[in-house]
Amino acid sequence: MSKWLTSLLAAAIVVLSGPQLSQAEQELAAPSAMPYVTLLDEFTLYASKETRSDEAIGSLSAFQSVHLAPIESNMLLGITGMDKVPVMTWLGEAWINLKEGAYKYGQMELQEQTLTLLEQETDLYDSASPMKMTAYKLSPQTVQAVASISVCDPYTPCYSNDKWYLIKTSWLGDKWIRPYHYAEKYKGSPVEEMISIEQETEVYMLPFEKPLSDEPKLTPQIIKPIEKYMQQARMVPPSVWYKVDTSKGLRWIHANDSHGLGFEGVEKVDLKLDIPVSFHYYKLPFPYSGELPGPQLPQTVHAIGKIEGWYFVVTDGSGKWINLAKEISSRLTGDFDNDAKLGVKLNDVSLELTAASIALDTPYMESSLTAQELTFTPQTVTASREWKSPNGELWYYIHTWLGAKWVRP
Repeated sequence: MSKWLTSLLAAAIVVLSGPQLSQAEQELAAPSAMPYVTLLDEFTLYASKETRSDEAIGSLSAFQSVHLAPIESNMLLGITGMDKVPVMTWLGEAWINLKEGAYKYGQMELQEQTLTLLEQETDLYDSASPMKMTAYKLSPQTVQAVASISVCDPYTPCYSNDKWYLIKTSWLGDKWIRPYHYAEKYKGSPVEEMISIEQETEVYMLPFEKPLSDEPKLTPQIIKPIEKYMQQARMVPPSVWYKVDTSKGLRWIHANDSHGLGFEGVEKVDLKLDIPVSFHYYKLPFPYSGELPGPQLPQTVHAIGKIEGWYFVVTDGSGKWINLAKEISSRLTGDFDNDAKLGVKLNDVSLELTAASIALDTPYMESSLTAQELTFTPQTVTASREWKSPNGELWYYIHTWLGAKWVRP
């Protein structure tokens, strides 16, 4: 019996000490998750991963994109570091050794197009990857591209929309370029809504060019852009550009970094706002936007734009924003004689409150829901006053165990 137990334990140790593959490690990736690789040289096809010369079964010609065959899912993040990869061919799954030639991950797009190069010098390459730079450079000019491929590799962090282009040259034949600044790059997406311009703004013939010094700047206004072009890069704010129609034709303007990704949806209005309290102007229509020096005295202002309760006015040569609801609500004190001058009315109203009801010291949502101290159980209460904010919201004044509050059922 002792000998039998010893043999059994030894067998168990052998089993336990062998490689333990998890289900995820053994699971193949879906074909749709597999990238393409573009072959820039001719590659030999092999029957197995060993890629021995005696296992050659054919070849793949240069300048074509082939789809990789599925590999284990947990290996996808390291796929660009693999030398030997399986590919789908007319022979079924086969293997290629990427050390045997030049290649670039990604699918090549065959399309003839004209590129207007704007950089002072654009390098010429024999191959896009690995990069084989020639001694030749191109000055600003128009070239004819016949194919392109993204500079980004699959499963690799990349923040660029740039491409490698295969172009025709009259003296060197087909060569690769990777232009950063060319006219055709700046094709933006359509913009359906309006934007605001807060300061006098220079106009450009193209993004990232020098501003046009012989053309007038755009004055603060609400304007309808035609296109929006955005370039994002790692660790720096995005660069946002709008194409607009000016008296001199179509031009580009650069949105200030404080606009983030650009904000659209501004409504063009023509309103006179009677502001009965002292107030502040803001740089932008955002809760975190900084106050401009003030306060301003009560007055009537002319608003030409509006977005989500913020009003855009032009004064002293620049565009500024006012949040009327925020300014007036902050002056409500609970003293009826004071508050009545700001639109508060006496009115006994029966309200049904729930856990979703909002209760704040100031009847303005930007007061931040995190400051809300009350949570209601379903109940009926009676409000003694009501106030309709400039945003059209109805707020009701009730008394609670924590004092008077403004609520929205």
